[in-house]
Amino acid sequence: MGRNQLFWGGILLLVGGLMLASEMGLRLPNGNSIMSLFWPIFLIGFGVWVFLSVFIRRNVETESASVELQGARSANLRFNHGAGELRLHGGASVTEILHGTFSGGVDHKSKLDGDTLTVDLRPANDSFVFPDFLSRTQLDWDVSLNSSVPTSLDMNLGANKSEIDLKDLTITDIKLKTGASDTVLTLPARGRLKMDCDIGAASLTVIVPEGVSIRAKSAIGAGDFHVDKSRFPNNESPDFATAENAVDIWVKGGAVSVKIK
Repeated sequence: MGRNQLFWGGILLLVGGLMLASEMGLRLPNGNSIMSLFWPIFLIGFGVWVFLSVFIRRNVETESASVELQGARSANLRFNHGAGELRLHGGASVTEILHGTFSGGVDHKSKLDGDTLTVDLRPANDSFVFPDFLSRTQLDWDVSLNSSVPTSLDMNLGANKSEIDLKDLTITDIKLKTGASDTVLTLPARGRLKMDCDIGAASLTVIVPEGVSIRAKSAIGAGDFHVDKSRFPNNESPDFATAENAVDIWVKGGAVSVKIK
């Protein structure tokens, strides 16, 4: 039984027991209802739960997984990732759209629609549960993608550290959403595409390969948006409109640090 199941089971037993005591007419010495004990007991129990997390660790298994290309000529890849590290790069074989190693497990689903393969990847047991502080699970994913298949990337990375190297990949568009994270992303070296970023209190570094033109725009709050002016005056390459290899970058966020170099 998982620790989250134990936690919620304990909560249900506590609520049920207090409700039963109240229905039986039992009251506290000060005359208050037994149910008034719920929040004090809950907070004490939660404090113990968090305190024990300092001393208790869980072994995290690492599994390997791959997704076959299935004859597809293009792909849509959707990554959902939590606390941990994500490394994304080329290196998959010509018969795969991706393969990788996944600590903490991975749940992946694929669907072939015509000649387009859609793949969703998310942590195993990724459901809305109370935070499992005792598990202290770190999701370390190392994923290789097929370099020659035109691919759309949709990445919801949460609070993590990511190294995303797309330089040798054939990418058609990029959507990036992060929480409190540190992300280093190398743009593709070929093709024209758009990159949309929605980031929270995060650090984002975008590395632009030689020979790639960009146009960079932002809408951020209390943050810093820095573009290498020696390469991209006015946040745009002089030949952006006509360049064969170019990326249109849009960034929105709050307290962020963005560097494009």
